[in-house]
Amino acid sequence: MSSPVANENFSKVKEDWEKARAKYVAKLKQRENLSGIPLKTVYTQEDIQGLDLATMPGVYPYTRGLYPDGYALTPWMQQMVFGYGTVEETRKKMETLVAQGMEGYFGNKVFNMVLDIPSMYGIDSDHPEAEGNVGQCGVTLCTVEDYDDLIQGWDLNTTNFSLITGDNCLPALALITAAAIRRGEEPGVLHGNSMNWYPRTAVQDIPSWEPKNGYLLMTDLIRYCSNNIPAWNTANLFMYGLSEAGATPVQELAYGLAWGKSIIDACKERGLEPDSFVGRMGFQIGIQMNFFEEVAKLRAHRRMWAKITRDAGCTKPQCMHARVHVHTSGNVLTAQQPLNNTARITMQLMAAVMGGVQSIHSCSYDETIGIPTELSHRTALRSQQIMMWESGLPDVADPLAGSYYIEALTDQMEQAAWKIYNELEEQGGYRQGLADGSIKRAIDNSAYATKVKIKSGKQPVVGLNKYVMDRKDNYEPFKVDTALEVKALERLKAFKAKRNQGDVDKALATVKNACLELRDGQGELMPVLVEAALKGATNGEMCQVMRDVFGWVVTE
Repeated sequence: MSSPVANENFSKVKEDWEKARAKYVAKLKQRENLSGIPLKTVYTQEDIQGLDLATMPGVYPYTRGLYPDGYALTPWMQQMVFGYGTVEETRKKMETLVAQGMEGYFGNKVFNMVLDIPSMYGIDSDHPEAEGNVGQCGVTLCTVEDYDDLIQGWDLNTTNFSLITGDNCLPALALITAAAIRRGEEPGVLHGNSMNWYPRTAVQDIPSWEPKNGYLLMTDLIRYCSNNIPAWNTANLFMYGLSEAGATPVQELAYGLAWGKSIIDACKERGLEPDSFVGRMGFQIGIQMNFFEEVAKLRAHRRMWAKITRDAGCTKPQCMHARVHVHTSGNVLTAQQPLNNTARITMQLMAAVMGGVQSIHSCSYDETIGIPTELSHRTALRSQQIMMWESGLPDVADPLAGSYYIEALTDQMEQAAWKIYNELEEQGGYRQGLADGSIKRAIDNSAYATKVKIKSGKQPVVGLNKYVMDRKDNYEPFKVDTALEVKALERLKAFKAKRNQGDVDKALATVKNACLELRDGQGELMPVLVEAALKGATNGEMCQVMRDVFGWVVTE
């Protein structure tokens, strides 16, 4: 606490400060951050009065970070998103990224692969609706042989496979599990991450499962992994998706945490104990353009999740840890003067590192134009590595702690997020908000308000509404190889020709029965999907059976 003498001195200094600005203070415009929180031009000790700042990194509620010494033991995981063509092209990219130094904790291999659109939505490359999209915005992975090749040569004990799937989340996990078994390994050796992000339909108008069945499928995957693949991360809470849809940073916090709470509730309803699964849930968070707001958001996020999980019944510290993968936000990048985006991405990286996250994907500067080129993708990775080894930013845990501004803002962000979170919980929680569309409406309104600010120039965007140039910069975009689709089709055709169709048909019939039982709240689906994958059932075939039973709708 400040002494009376110190308080007296501060009062005198503050008087002098007020005199120094008296001539122009009336001309100053009120500023606010992207969440609409009013900002002062100067913060003082008065702004942190009443706040509990007696905290340390690695100690509940983890405001200052999950680990006692921050990045001192090991830096964050560099998890660049990639995936293109067939598994052969993607294997080459995996090897390139390893050669370029992309690595996870303690130097282990980490791969963050995005599947192509047909695979994500559960149709194979030979489906008529897949034409023109196979392997274009991700890798096409249809069969257990594709996954055999994906994991070939990598040490499954130390290699992390993050599978960016859509609603084929369960079949994709079944296929990689089957590939591990075919290699002679136990499923439990696998390390990686399933997206399991059905609740993103709250903000995305995309085909997905009937709402009540989406949560059944999520919990089935979590149950299977808890019992069979304990090191597999089972749910990626897609706050990044909320942010990209237009949520303010405070809304991203509130709705993302409510999303997490809804999964905990759903798993408890299925008889799972929180300590058995919550520790394998993680967050994917976007980083927008207000540096201090983003750092404060990450600090408030850890504190809020610690309280939510403890209130839910967690007792293990790791179950109260908000583990965060940051995907620097793509919606703030511009197609105009694209090299300007390197400055934006660098600032986002700084916020993520000073916010103490566990894993980062840094966007490439040309993502608003098309698929990143080899140069832009490597530059994005190098940006992380420069931050990691040259900047000094990772040397100290939570280096902004104690700042009047950052402590006051952390508290304001938390209070504003609790208000939205509690209102949603009182109205039935995230699942109800997903069903009645209230979350989507709130985020749509924020997206529209932001668009109006940008179009009016009230929110400056360099190159877009400020410092605009008449001519376009020279840029050579990535060229898609359309021949890869033919290659994918031939690969799938050859696989189907050598499998035992009778075994596949029996396996898919068993999958259907398991789906029917699960829809009635009984049994487990994942073990049956693994058996089907071992018999040769494809991603699309398994998804088709699931769609027939669980329903497939567009949520609006």
